[in-house]
Amino acid sequence: MFDDLMPRLPATWPVSAVDLPGHGDAPFAQPFDIEAAADAVAAQIDTPADILGWSLGGLVALYLAARHPDKVRSLCLTASFARLTAAEDYPEGLAAPALGKMVGAFRSDYAKHIKQFLQLQLLHTPDADGIIGRILPDLARCGTPSALQEALDAAERADARHLLDKIDVPVLLVFGGKDAITPPRMGEYLHRHLKGSRLVVMEKAAHAPFLSHAEAFAALYRDFVEGV
Repeated sequence: MFDDLMPRLPATWPVSAVDLPGHGDAPFAQPFDIEAAADAVAAQIDTPADILGWSLGGLVALYLAARHPDKVRSLCLTASFARLTAAEDYPEGLAAPALGKMVGAFRSDYAKHIKQFLQLQLLHTPDADGIIGRILPDLARCGTPSALQEALDAAERADARHLLDKIDVPVLLVFGGKDAITPPRMGEYLHRHLKGSRLVVMEKAAHAPFLSHAEAFAALYRDFVEGV
C-alpha cells in the first residue's frame, strides 16, 4: 500500500513497512487483537521511530504510542480513528460503518470484491483505476477474507479514547475531505484530544490520501518529521 509513498521520502531515512497480522506476508492467528498487534510492532523497533499509521494501522499506532512510549518519536495518523462506531458520547463515529457491509461479499468472492473495497477507499480520486491496477495484484495475493473479517470486527469493537491523554509525542493528523469511511470529524476529535497535534484535511482526498495525493502527502510528512 505504501509503494507510491516510500520512494518520495528522503533516501537517508531508514524506512520499514510493517505488515499487521493477517496483512501482507504476516501470519494470521485468530482473533485479531489490537493490543497484541501493537506489541508485535513494538518488538520490531529498536530505537524511537516516527510511526505512520493508516486507518486500522493508525488505531494500532495509538495503542503502540500509549503502551510503548519509548518506541515512538512521533505519530502520523492518516484516515484513522480513536473509535469507529458512534456512541452517545461520541457522535463523530459512524452509525453503520461502510466497510462492514462488504464483509459477506468478501467471503463469497474475495478476489472480485477486494476491487470494490479499493474503489470505496479511493472514491472521487481521479486516477483511482491506475492506483487500483498497481496495488490490486498484491492485495489479492496476500489478503484473506477471514483476516479482513477479524480486522473489521476488531476495529468496530475498539475504543482508544482513554489512551489519548497518555500520548505525549508530536502528532500529525491527515484526513481526506471526501472520506466516507473515516470522515474528517474523526480527525477533529483526535485533534481536540491529542495535545499539540496538527490536523490537515486534504479536501479532494478520500480514504487513502497517501495514494491519491502522494506528492502532497509526502511533502507534508517530510516537513513534519524533519521538524520533530
